[in-house]
Amino acid sequence: MQEFMATSERRAELYWWFSTLFAAELSDAQIAEYDTYDVRSFLKSLSTLDPMREAVAELNEAIARLLVREERATALAADFNALFLSPKAVQPYESAHGDNTARSRMEQRLSRLAIDVSEKYQQPVDHLAIELDLMGNLIIRAAEATTAALREKWLGEQEGLLHGHLLAWFEPFEQACRAADPFGFYGASARLLGVFLKMDANYLSLVKPAKSAD
Repeated sequence: MQEFMATSERRAELYWWFSTLFAAELSDAQIAEYDTYDVRSFLKSLSTLDPMREAVAELNEAIARLLVREERATALAADFNALFLSPKAVQPYESAHGDNTARSRMEQRLSRLAIDVSEKYQQPVDHLAIELDLMGNLIIRAAEATTAALREKWLGEQEGLLHGHLLAWFEPFEQACRAADPFGFYGASARLLGVFLKMDANYLSLVKPAKSAD
């Protein structure tokens, strides 16, 4: 059980970190954190996982360029706006990638779980950052479950969100993001997230070999 708790905390931390990357522009203070021992150690730990090694290396290269970039916060904010907010943006919404029921299904899911995201996010509920944030919360609910049945329920909710939403649309978003990001920070971040989502799906299949909940 201790191993499950530790893994859950690690998984939630990763989902929330990725959510922050795609939710809004990073401030200069947030960018500066990428030059700290904690973040370097965090990324180094990810690179010990074989499937993540190359993606982490690419992100580290992008971070190195970012840290010495002139007016880095302003420049990265311009990248963010061009990628995700401009008229020709790579839409970070599930419904923009072929599923016109995604938004209503996410609204129903959040309502069923009694989760209100309106105070934290201004975006529609099928935004990538919201789906990632929700995964983090579901992981913690499973970790804090007081019975095996509750833990099973929250693991099922994770499977439903991962397979019914995130994995269903993330690959075309990742490809479009990488193609449209000449500087490479967000493209590299999307690549690493794509690897992580597939690894996490495999983890869930081992921890809970059951049908997805939706």
